[in-house]
Amino acid sequence: MEMEGESAESSRKVNGETAGEDALVGGNKPLHRFLRIQPKFIGIVLMFFGVNEMMMGFGLMKEDIRTSASLYLPFWQAALLAICGSLSIHSHTYPSKKMVTVCLAMYVVTILAGFMTVFFRISCIIHFCFWGLFSEAHHRLAQLVSTESLLLTSALIVIVLLIVLCSYASASLKSSNTQIIVRQHLTVTDTENTRE
Repeated sequence: MEMEGESAESSRKVNGETAGEDALVGGNKPLHRFLRIQPKFIGIVLMFFGVNEMMMGFGLMKEDIRTSASLYLPFWQAALLAICGSLSIHSHTYPSKKMVTVCLAMYVVTILAGFMTVFFRISCIIHFCFWGLFSEAHHRLAQLVSTESLLLTSALIVIVLLIVLCSYASASLKSSNTQIIVRQHLTVTDTENTRE
Protein backbone atom coordinates (compact mmCIF):
# COMPACT_ATOMS: atom_id res chain seq x y z
CA MET A 1 0.00 0.00 0.00
CA GLU A 2 1.52 3.30 -1.12
CA MET A 3 0.83 6.63 0.48
CA GLU A 4 0.04 9.64 -1.67
CA GLY A 5 2.80 11.79 -0.17
CA GLU A 6 5.51 9.26 -0.96
CA SER A 7 4.62 8.94 -4.64
CA ALA A 8 4.45 12.71 -5.08
CA GLU A 9 7.86 13.24 -3.47
CA SER A 10 9.65 10.35 -5.18
CA SER A 11 8.54 11.19 -8.70
CA ARG A 12 9.88 13.93 -10.91
CA LYS A 13 9.04 15.25 -14.37
CA VAL A 14 11.54 14.21 -17.02
CA ASN A 15 10.79 15.29 -20.59
CA GLY A 16 7.07 15.45 -19.86
CA GLU A 17 6.96 11.99 -18.28
CA THR A 18 6.82 11.23 -14.59
CA ALA A 19 9.65 8.97 -13.50
CA GLY A 20 11.23 7.80 -10.26
CA GLU A 21 14.56 9.11 -8.99
CA ASP A 22 16.47 6.07 -10.26
CA ALA A 23 14.95 6.57 -13.70
CA LEU A 24 16.36 10.10 -13.74
CA VAL A 25 19.79 9.29 -12.38
CA GLY A 26 20.28 5.94 -14.06
CA GLY A 27 18.60 6.82 -17.33
CA ASN A 28 19.94 5.83 -20.69
CA LYS A 29 19.74 9.31 -22.20
CA PRO A 30 23.07 11.04 -22.82
CA LEU A 31 22.34 13.94 -20.45
CA HIS A 32 21.84 11.50 -17.57
CA ARG A 33 25.51 10.51 -17.82
CA PHE A 34 26.37 13.96 -16.48
CA LEU A 35 23.67 13.91 -13.81
CA ARG A 36 24.86 10.51 -12.59
CA ILE A 37 27.91 12.06 -10.88
CA GLN A 38 25.79 14.60 -8.96
CA PRO A 39 27.36 17.85 -10.24
CA LYS A 40 25.45 19.81 -7.60
CA PHE A 41 27.59 18.42 -4.79
CA ILE A 42 30.82 18.77 -6.76
CA GLY A 43 29.80 22.37 -7.48
CA ILE A 44 29.46 23.03 -3.76
CA VAL A 45 32.94 21.57 -3.20
CA LEU A 46 34.33 23.79 -5.98
CA MET A 47 32.79 26.84 -4.33
CA PHE A 48 34.42 25.91 -1.01
CA PHE A 49 37.79 25.64 -2.76
CA GLY A 50 37.15 29.07 -4.29
CA VAL A 51 36.48 30.59 -0.87
CA ASN A 52 39.66 28.92 0.41
CA GLU A 53 41.67 30.49 -2.43
CA MET A 54 40.26 33.94 -1.76
CA MET A 55 40.81 33.84 2.01
CA MET A 56 44.41 32.65 1.62
CA GLY A 57 44.96 35.27 -1.08
CA PHE A 58 44.11 38.09 1.34
CA GLY A 59 46.88 36.88 3.65
CA LEU A 60 49.37 36.59 0.82
CA MET A 61 48.69 40.12 -0.46
CA LYS A 62 50.52 41.62 2.55
CA GLU A 63 53.83 40.01 1.65
CA ASP A 64 56.67 42.00 0.11
CA ILE A 65 58.28 39.09 -1.70
CA ARG A 66 56.92 37.31 -4.76
CA THR A 67 53.95 35.08 -3.96
CA SER A 68 51.09 33.75 -6.04
CA ALA A 69 49.10 36.80 -4.94
CA SER A 70 51.50 39.09 -6.81
CA LEU A 71 49.71 38.01 -10.02
CA TYR A 72 46.34 37.95 -8.20
CA LEU A 73 46.13 34.21 -8.89
CA PRO A 74 44.09 33.34 -5.77
CA PHE A 75 41.43 35.88 -6.74
CA TRP A 76 41.20 34.81 -10.39
CA GLN A 77 41.13 31.18 -9.34
CA ALA A 78 38.44 31.93 -6.72
CA ALA A 79 36.29 33.69 -9.31
CA LEU A 80 36.65 30.84 -11.80
CA LEU A 81 35.84 28.23 -9.16
CA ALA A 82 32.80 30.19 -7.99
CA ILE A 83 31.52 30.39 -11.58
CA CYS A 84 32.17 26.68 -12.21
CA GLY A 85 30.52 25.73 -8.92
CA SER A 86 27.42 27.79 -9.53
CA LEU A 87 27.12 26.51 -13.11
CA SER A 88 27.41 22.92 -11.86
CA ILE A 89 24.68 23.51 -9.29
CA HIS A 90 22.45 25.16 -11.88
CA SER A 91 23.04 22.43 -14.46
CA HIS A 92 22.06 19.77 -11.93
CA THR A 93 18.87 21.63 -11.05
CA TYR A 94 17.92 22.54 -14.65
CA PRO A 95 19.70 20.05 -16.94
CA SER A 96 19.96 20.88 -20.63
CA LYS A 97 22.53 20.33 -23.35
CA LYS A 98 23.21 24.07 -23.61
CA MET A 99 23.91 24.29 -19.89
CA VAL A 100 26.24 21.29 -19.95
CA THR A 101 28.06 22.84 -22.93
CA VAL A 102 28.59 26.08 -21.00
CA CYS A 103 29.79 24.07 -18.00
CA LEU A 104 32.23 22.13 -20.17
CA ALA A 105 33.67 25.36 -21.61
CA MET A 106 34.14 26.84 -18.14
CA TYR A 107 35.70 23.62 -16.85
CA VAL A 108 38.28 23.68 -19.64
CA VAL A 109 39.13 27.34 -19.01
CA THR A 110 39.48 26.69 -15.28
CA ILE A 111 41.68 23.64 -15.88
CA LEU A 112 44.02 25.73 -18.04
CA ALA A 113 44.12 28.47 -15.40
CA GLY A 114 44.73 25.79 -12.76
CA PHE A 115 47.78 24.49 -14.61
CA MET A 116 49.16 28.02 -14.85
CA THR A 117 48.53 28.45 -11.12
CA VAL A 118 50.27 25.15 -10.32
CA PHE A 119 53.40 26.07 -12.31
CA PHE A 120 53.62 29.54 -10.78
CA ARG A 121 53.15 28.21 -7.24
CA ILE A 122 55.86 25.61 -7.76
CA SER A 123 58.22 28.39 -8.88
CA CYS A 124 57.25 30.42 -5.79
CA ILE A 125 57.98 27.50 -3.47
CA ILE A 126 61.37 26.95 -5.13
CA HIS A 127 62.08 30.68 -4.80
CA PHE A 128 61.18 30.60 -1.09
CA CYS A 129 63.44 27.61 -0.46
CA PHE A 130 66.37 29.25 -2.29
CA TRP A 131 65.81 32.64 -0.64
CA GLY A 132 65.43 30.99 2.77
CA LEU A 133 69.06 29.86 2.67
CA PHE A 134 70.25 33.45 2.79
CA SER A 135 67.52 35.02 4.92
CA GLU A 136 67.16 35.30 8.66
CA ALA A 137 63.36 35.14 8.55
CA HIS A 138 63.17 31.35 8.45
CA HIS A 139 59.86 31.16 10.32
CA ARG A 140 58.12 33.61 8.01
CA LEU A 141 59.37 31.81 4.91
CA ALA A 142 58.27 28.48 6.37
CA GLN A 143 54.77 29.92 6.79
CA LEU A 144 54.79 31.14 3.18
CA VAL A 145 55.99 27.76 1.92
CA SER A 146 53.26 25.96 3.85
CA THR A 147 50.58 28.38 2.60
CA GLU A 148 51.68 28.06 -1.02
CA SER A 149 51.94 24.28 -0.62
CA LEU A 150 48.40 24.14 0.74
CA LEU A 151 47.13 26.21 -2.19
CA LEU A 152 49.13 24.05 -4.61
CA THR A 153 47.54 20.90 -3.18
CA SER A 154 44.05 22.37 -3.39
CA ALA A 155 44.70 23.46 -7.01
CA LEU A 156 45.74 19.90 -7.91
CA ILE A 157 42.60 18.47 -6.28
CA VAL A 158 40.45 20.98 -8.16
CA ILE A 159 42.12 20.06 -11.46
CA VAL A 160 41.34 16.38 -10.87
CA LEU A 161 37.70 17.19 -10.02
CA LEU A 162 37.36 19.36 -13.11
CA ILE A 163 38.89 16.70 -15.37
CA VAL A 164 36.32 14.20 -14.06
CA LEU A 165 33.52 16.72 -14.65
CA CYS A 166 34.85 17.40 -18.17
CA SER A 167 34.90 13.73 -19.06
CA TYR A 168 31.32 13.21 -17.91
CA ALA A 169 30.12 16.43 -19.53
CA SER A 170 31.68 15.53 -22.87
CA ALA A 171 30.24 12.03 -22.64
CA SER A 172 26.80 13.46 -21.98
CA LEU A 173 27.03 15.73 -25.02
CA LYS A 174 27.72 12.82 -27.35
CA SER A 175 24.65 11.36 -28.97
CA SER A 176 23.76 7.80 -28.02
CA ASN A 177 22.33 7.11 -31.48
CA THR A 178 24.87 6.94 -34.26
CA GLN A 179 23.37 8.30 -37.43
CA ILE A 180 24.75 7.97 -40.93
CA ILE A 181 23.74 10.45 -43.56
CA VAL A 182 24.00 9.26 -47.14
CA ARG A 183 23.84 11.93 -49.82
CA GLN A 184 23.40 11.09 -53.44
CA HIS A 185 23.96 13.68 -56.12
CA LEU A 186 22.31 13.01 -59.45
CA THR A 187 23.30 15.08 -62.39
CA VAL A 188 20.96 15.92 -65.24
CA THR A 189 22.82 13.70 -67.69
CA ASP A 190 22.46 10.70 -65.39
CA THR A 191 18.67 10.97 -65.31
CA GLU A 192 18.40 11.49 -69.10
CA ASN A 193 20.51 8.38 -69.79
CA THR A 194 18.34 6.23 -67.55
CA ARG A 195 15.12 7.22 -69.39
CA GLU A 196 16.41 6.21 -72.84
